Amino acid sequence: MDNNTAIALTENAMTDTSHLSIIKIEGDDAQSFLQGQFSNDVALLVNLGTQLNSYNSPKGRMYAAFRLCQFDSKFYMVLPNDVVEQVLKRLKMFVMRSNVTLENISEQWKTLGLSGNELNQTLEKLNIALPEDKGQSIQCGNKFLINLTVETPRALFIGPEQDILDVKSSLKDEISIAQPEHWKRLDIEAGIPNVYAATQESFVAQMVNFQLIDGVSFTKGCYPGQEVVARMHYLGKLKKRMYRVSLNAPASPDDKIFDSSSDNQQSVGQIVDAQLNENNSYDALAVIQVNAAEANALKLSSTDGEAINVETLPYAFGEE
Repeated sequence: MDNNTAIALTENAMTDTSHLSIIKIEGDDAQSFLQGQFSNDVALLVNLGTQLNSYNSPKGRMYAAFRLCQFDSKFYMVLPNDVVEQVLKRLKMFVMRSNVTLENISEQWKTLGLSGNELNQTLEKLNIALPEDKGQSIQCGNKFLINLTVETPRALFIGPEQDILDVKSSLKDEISIAQPEHWKRLDIEAGIPNVYAATQESFVAQMVNFQLIDGVSFTKGCYPGQEVVARMHYLGKLKKRMYRVSLNAPASPDDKIFDSSSDNQQSVGQIVDAQLNENNSYDALAVIQVNAAEANALKLSSTDGEAINVETLPYAFGEE
């Protein structure tokens, strides 16, 4: 069943995740190299473990948000296509004499998403059981399966192209086939940000709630942008944070948000991502000034634009 329109997130679906690329990092110094580059504590990763992570500019602004995986002593970054080459090029600049190799393996390795309330039954047809913990993966043949459940049950296959094609072939007549936008909606539902080319260097980690979804460590050593991230954590009060929102008009990453209750004509936020849902409205994540979000008079593109409604996230803001 091929379905090119938006479907309910709870519907059983196999999702084309061709919007994602994979960078492989290996070598004797791979872990220590990545520990010095990324926001999370790479030293805590174990085989078959995964973690959310970011790669930041010296000013603490995110070049990329991604999932870092460790399989058989090698590391794999899963991130959007439109930032992969820029991120790979920048990482290679800092390898120097380290025993590390980095390679975009997106032609050889692929990903594939499975989701929906009947995810476990789908996996049973493949004789695979979902890993018990969120973020944990299991190895099945040459490929790996990561449990990414937050609200809607979902999992991501990553592995050699033929192995992924075999999964597609096994399930193509069983469940709906969804487009990449469906997977992006699942990220939105989970409150997990993606950084695209349009929003590179727009956000410090805390602006997109990375401290709330285990995407940043405040106890590890130095990495690019660490001083800015740490200063915001220990000394600052967050003026912007990421919200889940809804609206009835299309929006794109970096589209500006305005507060119609204020005389100030400056934008108060920007769209992180927005995707059409099955009700012909749009689900989105947006970074917004806290006081403007609380005033709840948000508009897209201008103070006279489409209304934006703040929705709930699957995690609490709490005390940062």
